[in-house]
Amino acid sequence: MSQSFPALEVHAVRKHFRTGRQVFSRGTLVPAVDGISFEVRPGRVLGIVGESGSGKSTLANLLVGLETIGGGEILIDGRPLTRRRSSSLRRDVQMVFQDPFGSINPRFTVGRAVEEPLLIHQLGDPAERRRRAIEALEDAELRPGAAFLDRRQHELSGGQRQRVAIARAIVARPKLLVADEPVSMLDVSVRAGILRLLRRLVSDGGMAMVFITHDLSIAGSICDDLAVMYRGRFVEYGPVLDVIRQPIHPYTAALIAAVPVPDPMARPEPLPPRLLAGAGVAPAGSGCRFHPRCELAVPECEASIPLLAPILPAHVGRHRADRHQVACHRIAEIVDGYA
Repeated sequence: MSQSFPALEVHAVRKHFRTGRQVFSRGTLVPAVDGISFEVRPGRVLGIVGESGSGKSTLANLLVGLETIGGGEILIDGRPLTRRRSSSLRRDVQMVFQDPFGSINPRFTVGRAVEEPLLIHQLGDPAERRRRAIEALEDAELRPGAAFLDRRQHELSGGQRQRVAIARAIVARPKLLVADEPVSMLDVSVRAGILRLLRRLVSDGGMAMVFITHDLSIAGSICDDLAVMYRGRFVEYGPVLDVIRQPIHPYTAALIAAVPVPDPMARPEPLPPRLLAGAGVAPAGSGCRFHPRCELAVPECEASIPLLAPILPAHVGRHRADRHQVACHRIAEIVDGYA
């Protein structure tokens, strides 16, 4: 398949879950992912950030087929990801889970765990699988790889276990890597090494990666582009440094304002006026999902759902109008406020 295709294309994907089901009631459909579209090209990392419950992990599960989509389409290297996926398409998408202690079978040796995708897809003979497992372990910076093959999971540290999980994910040479909070359960001292490893694997291996996190400081260090997700929808999308340095959407600004500054003597700057004015949840389909919590909300925000749109050329300023997009009815007024 030609590399002219993006590694991943997502078109208006939806996933709803039913809650409150009872004997005489079918309950209520709650949108976890609601009409999201984006693409990721080989060699690039898209970060997806948002608070708990925004739909990040549901989206990750949809991308790897752990959940079936309720609408829309997902393309991997130009081919649709459907319920009846071919074996080759299945191995083109791999996932690195959050918990390195629960994502690998504790009964397996390291070699058996890393070879598992090759066994499932019937790739190579035993000698070839062993060679590729050693190669993947060394690519994951567990060297010499052969020395780890017969180790058990309890003999490894948390960082080593996550490197084994990464080796397992790359051993089948996928086109897309989905990493769901891959460093959140690791010691701070080993996080930087795992992030550098993932970035190098994407750059050197020609893969694309979707990086799910709630930590904006981590997203800024590894991602090329950043999508901010709130209650199943993207509210801001663009180059990672543009989004972090000068956020447009009030929710993005609130997330960035909440990031602690690692200096006990620093005085926090006054918060911009367009931050959280209060709590509240907007019913699905009732307009902007964020409007009950937004100080800038106007009647239009409650009446209609804003769609992602590029920043108007007249309001570009430091932004790139072709790539930085925001879903807000008051985008022009907010950008004017930066002038």
